[in-house]
Amino acid sequence: MSQNVKFHSSTAVVVSLPNLVFARGGASFDPRSDLWEWADGPFNARIDFRRYSNGFEVFVPMLKQALLPFVKARSSGHVVGLNDSFAQFVKVIGICDGAIGAQHIADYKAKLGDQKVGILGKLNTLIQKWVALRLAGVEPGCAEYLLEQRKPWYKKGDAVRMRDPIKGPLSEEEYTALYSATNASYGRSELPLWTLLLTRLLLACGGRICQYASLKLGDFDSATSVLSFPQAKAREEHLRSSFLQFDISPQTGQLIADYISGLQEKGYDGNSAFFPEKFVLLRGSSKQLRGIDHLFYGHCQPENLSRQFQLLMAEIAPPTSRLDFAPLPLAPKRFRYTFGTRLAEEGASKVVIANRLGHADLQYVEMYVSASPKVVENIDKTMGALLAPLASAFKGQLVEGEEHTTHKGAPGSRIIDFRIAKDPVGSCGGKGSNCAFNKPVACYTCFRFEPWLDGPHVKVLERLQAEREKWSGDDRIAAVNDEPIRAVQEVIALCLQVWQQRDRPKGEAVS
Repeated sequence: MSQNVKFHSSTAVVVSLPNLVFARGGASFDPRSDLWEWADGPFNARIDFRRYSNGFEVFVPMLKQALLPFVKARSSGHVVGLNDSFAQFVKVIGICDGAIGAQHIADYKAKLGDQKVGILGKLNTLIQKWVALRLAGVEPGCAEYLLEQRKPWYKKGDAVRMRDPIKGPLSEEEYTALYSATNASYGRSELPLWTLLLTRLLLACGGRICQYASLKLGDFDSATSVLSFPQAKAREEHLRSSFLQFDISPQTGQLIADYISGLQEKGYDGNSAFFPEKFVLLRGSSKQLRGIDHLFYGHCQPENLSRQFQLLMAEIAPPTSRLDFAPLPLAPKRFRYTFGTRLAEEGASKVVIANRLGHADLQYVEMYVSASPKVVENIDKTMGALLAPLASAFKGQLVEGEEHTTHKGAPGSRIIDFRIAKDPVGSCGGKGSNCAFNKPVACYTCFRFEPWLDGPHVKVLERLQAEREKWSGDDRIAAVNDEPIRAVQEVIALCLQVWQQRDRPKGEAVS
């Protein structure tokens, strides 16, 4: 197609571009430029129109006109996504002799195939605006065709409803295994504190990654352990226009307080980003489009925060039986799906779910309460002994006795449960420092735990199993101690193995 092509449309209009346009968040740029760049909250938006070549550059002026209304009213991510949809369309169709017609759209849809047909949805949004503005280059029939084809494209929420093992919510076993794996990895200095905290907050608040990127240190009240969580509502000026309060557990709250203190020592204050770009991206920050007085100065871009989080989590992700024991995929969106699903399973109403997820209405929460009971039943079956050799629940170190422990009887190191016996079950490698977890139940899954070879582990197991039986009518409550139960069983098995190797009578721990 030649650059001199003429679009034949009696209704098309030509409108010149202004020399300045203001985005929804207040940033401005010259839309006549070949490169659009602007700051939108924690996001950096960039659209390079020089990517259009081979004759498609003649569409650029109209494309810009079609995008401008979205620049003024929608998020930068939405605008960039619309442009990307057109770039993908151009790449697939390859050539267009004249204006874009319905047949071009039909050919594009056919080439996408069923797996990627949802991409057509964004192109539809752009084309509808293009035609509504009576811009040259796109025939009105395109908009009509896309409207007719819209419904079958994509069923929103299928990943949640069908409990997709890659994109959907985490199962109960995956949830507890992830929690344990992140704790152990942090304790072994394999995971930075910000990553552990982001994991905890993703599970606790169910937000989008852009909301976490918008957090500031001052959003956490250490006195009450309450987090003021920024809301991502479409009609608001930016991501810090409104907040929702979340109670944070004492253990996580203490970690956050320590994290904030560490950043304050580096010169950060309450108005600084909770996840500073310079702190998260160790290899250097991205291009800075904000001045030092900008509300989101120093904040990590959401996509960069997400990418760095996934890279680090991939190194410690526990295996999952739903993917033949491959590592658990951990995209941030899965945590949001997990949060909503768990609320629904605990009996929360649609209104409560919508409120906690920050939805303006109830249409998006239906997927959380409509999962097939059979699907849930199949997914939540206990993985049992098959998983034990692949994802050990016990992460500590078995020792002969107190004389072989890290602190050798130092105050606070002994772990005793007087409900079952007066003898210690083991020792804490951290001397119990700043630990508010339930002893000894939580100890068995802690990397600092040093169980004694002759400890009364069988009695601990019997008590946990008895408590589980009491709550057999409520699967969620009954499953709370499933991982500690597996950990105690593993300790007992290790003790038995030691005694068998020594070929001598076994101790109480395996009786």
